[in-house]
Order: sequence, then C-alpha cells, then structure tokens
Amino acid sequence: MSILLSSLERKLHKVEKADERIWVETSMDFICKRTPDGLIKYVSPSVRSMLGYEPSELVGRLYTLFVHAEDYKRILSTAMPEAEEVCSLTYRIKRKDGVYIWVNSRISVIRHPDTSEPFELFSVTSDVSAKIKAEHFILEYEKLNVVGQLAAGIAHEIKNPLTSLKGFIQLMKSGKELNHNYLAIMEEEIKRMESVSKELMLMAKPHQSDFKFFDMNDLVDHAITLLMAEAAKKCVEITKKSTLEDGSLLCDGNKIKQVLINMLMNAIDAMDLPGEITIAISKANHVMSISISDSGKGISSEDLEKIGKPFFTTKANGNGLGLMICHKIIEEHNGKINVTSSPEGTTFTIHLPIR
Repeated sequence: MSILLSSLERKLHKVEKADERIWVETSMDFICKRTPDGLIKYVSPSVRSMLGYEPSELVGRLYTLFVHAEDYKRILSTAMPEAEEVCSLTYRIKRKDGVYIWVNSRISVIRHPDTSEPFELFSVTSDVSAKIKAEHFILEYEKLNVVGQLAAGIAHEIKNPLTSLKGFIQLMKSGKELNHNYLAIMEEEIKRMESVSKELMLMAKPHQSDFKFFDMNDLVDHAITLLMAEAAKKCVEITKKSTLEDGSLLCDGNKIKQVLINMLMNAIDAMDLPGEITIAISKANHVMSISISDSGKGISSEDLEKIGKPFFTTKANGNGLGLMICHKIIEEHNGKINVTSSPEGTTFTIHLPIR
C-alpha cells in the first residue's frame, strides 16, 4: 500500500511540475530569477514577446542594466520585502530595439533556511505601458483642470502687485527725486508675481516622474502660496504647523504639490464661510505625515467609503478624478492616504515613507 502511495505521489509531483512549466512557458508575463545583486539566473521564454530578447541573451547579465536610469535610483531606495512578502514595483525597462516600456514586477525574496539571508529574487513582470499611458493622460487632464480652477485666483494674485507697481511708477514720475523705498517695494511685488507665475507653470507643464530630494515644508509653502487668493476670497484662513527641522524627502516634488493643492482646494470648497484649514507636518518611525484638516460639515459615513473612487464626487461641478489621482500619486511613492471625518470637519492624512 505504501509503495502504491509513493508511486502516486511521484506521478502527482510530475503533473504539478508539468503544469508549472506550461504556465511559465505560455504566460504573457515573464518570470525571472536573479541573485540579490541582480545577476540573472533564469528568465522564461515569454521575455521574447515582451522585450525581444532570447533568454540566453539575458542569463548571466545584470538585470539593472536594462532598467531606466531614473527609475533605477528610485528602486535602489525601495526596501527589500521580508519573508513571505511581495513587493510591487513599476518602472521602465529597455527592449532589444532600445525602446523603454513601462512594466510592473511583483518581487518576492527567497531566503536561506539557516541564515535568513536573501538567496534569490523571484519576479513576475507584466507590460503595463497602455495602462500607464491612460493614467498619464488622466493625470495631465486633471492637472490642467486644477490649473483652470486656479486661474481666477492667480489673475487676482498678479493684478494686485501690478496695481501697486503702476501707482508707484506714477508717484515716481511726478516726483523730482528717486525714492528708494518705492523701488524696494516694487522689487518685492515683482518677486511675488514671479513666484506665483513660476508655480503655475510648473503645475501646467507635463513631465515624467522625477524623484529628487525636496523639503516638505517648502512644498507645502508653495501650495499655500498658490491658494492664498482663493482662500482669501472665501474667507478661509490656512495655517501651517510643522515639527520638522529637516523636511527632506525623496519624491516627485511637482506631483506631491499637485496632491497638496488638490486637497487644499477640496478643503476650501467643503467649508461654509468663514473657515479654517490646518496643515500639520510631522514624522515618526521613518514615515512623514501631512494632515490637512478643515472646519467644514464633514462627510457622511456612506460617502466616506467611496472617497477616492473614480467619478465619485460630492461637488456639484466635480468629476471625481481629483482624489483618485491623489491616491495614485501617493501609491507611486509607496505611501497611503487616510481620511477621518465628523460633523466638526474632515482630515486627510498623507503618509510617505522616508528613505
């Protein structure tokens, strides 16, 4: 009886191995095994259809040689997953014809049973170029939509310094002596206009992800600068509270700024006049947190569950894409957004890992 069971087990094992081989060889995704240093040990035949390489052309080479340089810097800063965990990374990889495509890799670490040291990286990689292009289009559409909403406030923000400049020029033309006090004020007004116009141009300009070190205090200040006119028009006071001496964070500064502006605009729209918004910045346990709290009437528990879903909005003229884009941008940074609400107001908290 035991001999019969042993024979059956061997046959079942062969069937399982055959099924595994069929799946690996026919999958549209390509499978890769490599050392922790990135040396490729195995790659499945499906790499031919996705990247144009023969498996033999890749084995023995460093995987990182095919990753886009900008994405490689970001991947380096990503922590290696623990045992039984899977890490998901989206990046660009070079095909044999030299063209980069967007892919997503689900990576797990095989560790040595005795030392628990990383022994091998196992990844399943899929082509997400079409999805990335669609998301990029939506992102740019929403960005331009935000810029359009800001236009009236920006015009007001620039009109005031222009009025001051015009008045000082007339005063100086009527006077006999050059007034240096007037010149100092005029210079400050010009700097103010330059700052606002620069921020607006950065928001409107399409760009690929660009991860660099930015100071979160500066990013929040820039977002507040752009919305001061809109907030003043609606009698809303914006207050920043920061416990950070060093707010340095590896991120895409423009995209994080877009998230902040979008959430601040939502907070302004959520309040009856007058109102107050508080932005609190802190960090603990290698996580930076940015909380945006308003004093509005809050969000119902039914609507709270739908926040961030595509095309769901509580605004009369909204499209529901703003918060969806915010969630997507924060996910790109391996972070998350939490929301709490009560009749006294709503708080959105962004958590971003510090690397």
